[in-house]
Amino acid sequence: MSRSRSFNRFHRYLARQKRRDMRSALPRFRDHDEMMVYPIDHTRQVLSRLWGKEMKLELEESEV
Repeated sequence: MSRSRSFNRFHRYLARQKRRDMRSALPRFRDHDEMMVYPIDHTRQVLSRLWGKEMKLELEESEV
């Protein structure tokens, strides 16, 4: 490999690293996969749904 070719490859490698670092620093350029690291907590939605169902059942029982 000639000297200029290895020089160009190295600088392309450095440019990729800089772009990756900039994307991780700026939130609007982050990958969507990186943003989904933590699982979404749906417990409040499930509890509110169950609470609504219980209230509905109590109202139906009281009407009868």
